[in-house]
Amino acid sequence: FKLHETIFKGQIWRPITAFLNFGPFGVGYIMTAQFVWTYMATLERLNYDKPYDFWVMILFGCSSMVAGYSMLNIPPRYLGHNLSTFLVYVWSRYHEGMEVNLMELFNARAEMLPWFFLAQTALLEGELPILDLLGILFGHIYHHCKTTQVLKTPQFIVNWYNGSGPYSTAIRNKYKEISSDFEIQ
Repeated sequence: FKLHETIFKGQIWRPITAFLNFGPFGVGYIMTAQFVWTYMATLERLNYDKPYDFWVMILFGCSSMVAGYSMLNIPPRYLGHNLSTFLVYVWSRYHEGMEVNLMELFNARAEMLPWFFLAQTALLEGELPILDLLGILFGHIYHHCKTTQVLKTPQFIVNWYNGSGPYSTAIRNKYKEISSDFEIQ
């Protein structure tokens, strides 16, 4: 996304919509969308029974990519694909040793899935998967910080979510309404 337009022209949607772009429509796009659908939903369901922890994970992934690409002066092309690499890496760390079926083609261990993403980028898009490597790196940093308790949801977010304000109450009620989808009591 373009930071100048976001800040000075009020185009506040740019940081969000940049992560919805998975690239040109084709096999790679379909595979990325399928991975995001499957693994992001599983992360939310199994590992993030407190929605604010899930929000922090997404925010960490998005902000670290934008900051990292800016510092390295790398123009990000398809942030949605790179965010999916981040999510798949985090998912794979929580599910190490699990057998995963890849597009009904073959089975692999969960920890190999991010590397499948790199191969997908190299083979289907014909480019070096530098941005995918950064997604994996940021996923590794997130997972390490989360498992060592260095990264926690800020208390003000937890307090807001558990508070009695109209927005937090509405979100909590909606979450309870759909909690059966997440297998949460």
